[in-house]
Amino acid sequence: MLGGAALWEAFVTPTGIVPFWGVSAGIIEYLYYASLAVVGWALAPLARRPDLRRLYWRRLRRKPAALVSAAYLLVLWYAATFGARTLSLLGIESTDGIPYGVPAAQPPAWTSVEMSPTIPYCQASLDGNVCPGTWRFPLGTTVDGHGMIHLIVEGARVAVQVSLVTAALVVPTAVLVGTVAAYYGGRVDALLMRYVDLQRVVPAVFVVLLVQETFSRSLVTIVAVFGLFDWDGTARLVRSAAASRVDAGYVRAARDAGMSGPQIVRRHIVPNVSDTVVAAVANRMPTLVLVEAGIAYLGFTNPLARSWGSTIAIGFSRFPELWWTVAFAAIPLVCTVAAMSVLGDALRDVLDSRTEVRR
Repeated sequence: MLGGAALWEAFVTPTGIVPFWGVSAGIIEYLYYASLAVVGWALAPLARRPDLRRLYWRRLRRKPAALVSAAYLLVLWYAATFGARTLSLLGIESTDGIPYGVPAAQPPAWTSVEMSPTIPYCQASLDGNVCPGTWRFPLGTTVDGHGMIHLIVEGARVAVQVSLVTAALVVPTAVLVGTVAAYYGGRVDALLMRYVDLQRVVPAVFVVLLVQETFSRSLVTIVAVFGLFDWDGTARLVRSAAASRVDAGYVRAARDAGMSGPQIVRRHIVPNVSDTVVAAVANRMPTLVLVEAGIAYLGFTNPLARSWGSTIAIGFSRFPELWWTVAFAAIPLVCTVAAMSVLGDALRDVLDSRTEVRR
């Protein structure tokens, strides 16, 4: 399915816009909402276990930094999913290019910059020597005439889509390979782990750059490559966690009761390694966001996908005159990576069944 989506966007609909039930949206949008459905399905057991929810909440609230990070990531998710519509309802303008009457290279509303030949489109003050900010664009605009608020929201959308869709693709493969290798062992384990070692030789980021340069520069190809080539580390962690449960009493009892291997893996092994999977994927997400921003900074993505990385690249082309373009894209990027890292480390402790014992 994923490979078909990437090929469809690369060769059939280069714009990435696909009509479905009367709605036109990009393939990455459909994959994003599908990943939200996967996340909802994964959290469904937690919704049916109030005792487990209370336990996890009691552990999480002991970590103030994790709570702040979780709150920030919820705001980020809202901005990524509903931010554009919210800005439209608030009447905050969105510019596309440099239409007539729209100031380019406008500084933030509370500051001003001296006029320079490198920023010829800025609307100058009456004396013609200073370019003041305006509340029409509170965080300023880029040299291309794009409002920074909208670029921050667009960058949040790209970061959330890449991280969530990739995670939704990595988890099934990593869980399948890790649990099967641990349960069956022997030649099956050796064969799967040798393939994992072989895959680790070729970093996914190099494959992304190669595919982006050769075929289609789009978010779909990024998530497709990472979904196919970035699950090896998670699979090894899952295998280690599953191997410690293969000889557990409930697994032996299920085997003695006549359950087949696939049934045991699905009903008894997979649910008991979910904490390892969540922690591993949560700790991998910051890297995905950084890699996507780096690829966009280098110009290997579709320019219509306004990533924080591409915004920073535009700002550095006129730095330090356009300092706000770099700063207001770099700040949410750094905060997002930091919040994901802190929350990932906290989830590892929260979901660990040995936490209470250690305390």
